[in-house]
Amino acid sequence: MSERYPRLLATIGRTSGWRILLGLFLAAVVLVSSGVAVVFLASAGAALVGVHDPFSRRALGVDQPLGLLANNLAIAMITPSVVLAVLVAHRARPGWLASVAGRLRWSLLVRFCAIALVVVGIAFLASMLVPGQNAGVVHIPGAGRLTALLVVIALSTPLQAAGEEFGFRGYLTQLIAARTARPVLGAVAAGAVTATLFALAHGTQDPWLFSDRLAFGLVASWLVWRTGGLEASIALHIATNVISLGYSAVTGSLDDTLHAATLDWSSAVIDITSILLFAVVVDRCARRWHIVVRREVGPSGADDPTGSSDFGSVSRGRLS
Repeated sequence: MSERYPRLLATIGRTSGWRILLGLFLAAVVLVSSGVAVVFLASAGAALVGVHDPFSRRALGVDQPLGLLANNLAIAMITPSVVLAVLVAHRARPGWLASVAGRLRWSLLVRFCAIALVVVGIAFLASMLVPGQNAGVVHIPGAGRLTALLVVIALSTPLQAAGEEFGFRGYLTQLIAARTARPVLGAVAAGAVTATLFALAHGTQDPWLFSDRLAFGLVASWLVWRTGGLEASIALHIATNVISLGYSAVTGSLDDTLHAATLDWSSAVIDITSILLFAVVVDRCARRWHIVVRREVGPSGADDPTGSSDFGSVSRGRLS
């Protein structure tokens, strides 16, 4: 017997209604409390370096190194929040949130990150050629501040991106799919619901920006289904955010980027096209590499040891 990623919590058998409510409650409490703690620590750091009024928006704005770090780490706290929920409420090994192998498959993550950086990078350069994209006034930060911002982006943005994926494509996906008897229907429902929630979580936005984020969520869910884990969606999220934030830091537009509410149609089309292209490339690579996409369960109910590898043989037909 085997199950795909969205049904992993269901195979464990601890997804009753009260457990789901408890898990969501625990995750929310940990996320809010840890977010508050991150802000206080960032403010304390600002006070130590002599920043006037360390709790002000100016001191902790996302265009400041400490503010951007606090923002990224607060979102990154989604990962330990859902890990605790799985441990306590569902009495399961949190590694099943990462992939069907019961862990994050680092070799795949590195490969997918390389692919994502190339695809997203080309798309970003293409969007810069669209008339009107470089019409704003550029305010390049000082060397010290810019260096600090780039270091923060490089070190903390991957954690922020992974946090969102563990929350939306991970825990929420498995909760929704677990309450649906038919695996394919559950995966489709989970993809639609989590993509919508993901887009809405970014606040006020026009139709084009909402469509762009919705498309990201839908494709990310499809990638999870096709690859058996979060590695591809995390890679795409990391590449998108690192490139976008890196450019914004250099041009002094971090605040505008992170609080954007509009997106022109041409940029949306280019971005969605790049997301789809990444999905196609990953799917081709997954087939060629024979990635394990199912959790294999033996007759006794224990995990089949053949499912512990990231890659299967052609004869096993892992990707279907």
